[in-house]
Amino acid sequence: MRKPIHVMIVEDERIVALHLRQQLARLGYDRTSVHSAGINALKAIETDAPDIILMDIRIDGDLDGIETAAGIPEHLMIPIIYLSAYSEDTTLERARKTRPYGFLLKPFSERELHATIQMALERREVELALRESQERLSLAMHAAQMSCWEVDVSTRKMHSTGLGKFIPGETHDAETITESWDGFLERVSSEDRDMVRKAFEYAVLNGEFYDIVFRGQSHDNSHQCWFRARGKSYINDRKGTQRIIGVMQDITDQRITNDKLRQAMTVFETTQDGILILDPDLNITSANRAYCQITGADPLTVTGTPPYMIVPEQFPPAFYQELFHTLRTRRHWHREIDTRDMSGNPISIVMQIIAVEDDDGVLTHFVAMISDRTAIRQAEQELHYLAQYDGLTGLPNRLLATDRLNRAIERCERTGAVVACLFLDLDDFKNINDTLGHAAGDQVLLIVSTRIKALTDRTDTIARLGGDEFLIVRENMHSQAAAGNLASQIIHELQKPFYIVGHELTLSASIGIALYPENAHSPQDLIRLADTAMYAAKDQGRRTYAFYKSEMTESATHYMTRSLELRRGLEKGELSLYYQPQVDAHTGEMTGAEALIRWNHPENGLLGPAEIIPVAEQSGLIVEIGQWVVEEACAQASRWQNEGQDPIRIAINVSVRQMRSPGFAKAVQSVLTDTGLDPKWLEIEVTESMIQDEDIMIDTLHELRAVGVSVAIDDFGTGYSCLRSIKSLPIERIKIDRAFINGIPQNTDDAALAEAMIAMARTLGLKVTAEGVETAAQRDFLRAQGCSELQGFLFSKPVPAEQLFAVTHHNAKIS
Repeated sequence: MRKPIHVMIVEDERIVALHLRQQLARLGYDRTSVHSAGINALKAIETDAPDIILMDIRIDGDLDGIETAAGIPEHLMIPIIYLSAYSEDTTLERARKTRPYGFLLKPFSERELHATIQMALERREVELALRESQERLSLAMHAAQMSCWEVDVSTRKMHSTGLGKFIPGETHDAETITESWDGFLERVSSEDRDMVRKAFEYAVLNGEFYDIVFRGQSHDNSHQCWFRARGKSYINDRKGTQRIIGVMQDITDQRITNDKLRQAMTVFETTQDGILILDPDLNITSANRAYCQITGADPLTVTGTPPYMIVPEQFPPAFYQELFHTLRTRRHWHREIDTRDMSGNPISIVMQIIAVEDDDGVLTHFVAMISDRTAIRQAEQELHYLAQYDGLTGLPNRLLATDRLNRAIERCERTGAVVACLFLDLDDFKNINDTLGHAAGDQVLLIVSTRIKALTDRTDTIARLGGDEFLIVRENMHSQAAAGNLASQIIHELQKPFYIVGHELTLSASIGIALYPENAHSPQDLIRLADTAMYAAKDQGRRTYAFYKSEMTESATHYMTRSLELRRGLEKGELSLYYQPQVDAHTGEMTGAEALIRWNHPENGLLGPAEIIPVAEQSGLIVEIGQWVVEEACAQASRWQNEGQDPIRIAINVSVRQMRSPGFAKAVQSVLTDTGLDPKWLEIEVTESMIQDEDIMIDTLHELRAVGVSVAIDDFGTGYSCLRSIKSLPIERIKIDRAFINGIPQNTDDAALAEAMIAMARTLGLKVTAEGVETAAQRDFLRAQGCSELQGFLFSKPVPAEQLFAVTHHNAKIS
């Protein structure tokens, strides 16, 4: 049923208002309301807005009819028809500004009244429909973030609707905006402004459709936005005007989304991980390039089926039950898989499958990530290998050897069998590295490992512990003799000659043997005891083997204790030098003295070289102690001279390590300079074995001679010197070892040898000092053979520095 039309009458004359109400009733307008004052009418409108108002212009009260009409809210769109007996221009002008729907001059007929009311109501219906249509268009454009606009080409005025919320720089919310085209361009990003201007000019000249994308600031200038403008030029032939009409859309969100999609696609195509898009049944719908590279799959045929590494043929049913259960409950499945690529090559991958749901939580698809771990797995295997095997020989290292020895002990513990642990160390291997180089040394180690493996069983463990040390483990050893026989075979095999870089070489080895359960029960203890036994084998002359004995540990403990005490003694000044005089064989005058080391041990008293040198050699202190001896002997010689004593030659024994250390000659020269001792009063003593065809030693001898010190061969006759090598060396003196002096003159062999050595030295122009002279008969024999100098207890035992000259003066009569 149609709602009755509500007509409001605003009239201050009651008779007129009543008459008008009666007229309306006759015309069919049954619902009317009457108000005599404008303020009352406005209040009534707030609670019950009429469909139309008949407004008398001149009414009582503070507001006249025109002012009352102006106070009605515009959005209500209530038609106003003015009723008045006056039609002066000023009144009409005032009324026109309120945009009335009609104007009736009193008196008027019912027909005029009815026609005016109907036209006003129809006009209102049209305007309401238009407004609703505009609202719908505005809301649609707002939802699409669009605005419509037109530009008058001749005036360059721009009229836009809905542009205020989207045009950069615009802050008000007006539906319709009028501004200049150039003003609009100023708010376009400078990078795109010229493009937008050219599109406008092209549309003006050609009347073509245009579509451009440009940038501008957001309405609050907080960030940059993207806009898309589309339009076309139109010409009004009747008016002769040209307009450009179009729409503009804020595409910032769309642009951001497209950028993200483009980035995601770039990642999808360029990542090193394989990416699959799977449907809810795990069939591949899309695969990236990396997946095909990892698996070797054909990009043209990969879709439509599940990933081949999880097809039912690959795993038991329980695997798939767990896969689907995990995806259903946790939406994420992860597993490492060892499989093969399409070419059959083994690969190791990590596969993840992640469920993707829509906004309603409904599963739409899965994303699978495949990471290739093949290189990592290979690297892990290589690291595992390097952690347990020797990189040069490929033999197990100490870590793996200890583990295998432990397993052998566990097996033999159950059976009561014996495990033999052989610790092998090559003799003088350092010489090979020093003379032929480390590359040659590596070749030697490879030969050693090959020869040991050839002599051992498949169940034995052969390991390289480091350097030139090897370990051989054999379980179920029948007897101690069998272990010794194995060690003997290895030593014999290593002695066979071989060629390296053009040199024929032979090797010797020392082997220590420890047995389970006789000697120890843990792998660490067995290796340690076998190591101890190996050093015992070296002490026995090398090129042999030795079984571990408990006293060896006592000896090793003694050595360790002595080593620590010796280092402490060096630091605390417990070392000192004693001097044994060397006298002229004919005059008896002291010509020199040999410096001999002593150790004032806080508990064991005065210890000689026999307790010092071996410990120093093995502990590595020999170089440091040797340097101290050079410094102390030179300083003492200089002090004697400063005290007024006649200058004498000081002889110092040096070790192999000192001679091999770089810059030894320079170090000696530095000490001579610091102490002020003339180099001619210092003599360096070396043994024959130290200078046998070793270039480093020979070079050092020449460097020492260049410094000005003299060089002597100590213990001459006990080594393997040849006349040619002695003749070519910067030697000034030989010292005949006490072993040849003890038996003369009674032992004819010793006498002959001593006589020959003295004669040889005389021929080569060398001086001779005989050591160990203890009897007058020995002195007389050596003097008769032409020996230059004598040294021994006959003249003096080694004495402290402050006693040397007193002793020699006292014993001068012996000579």
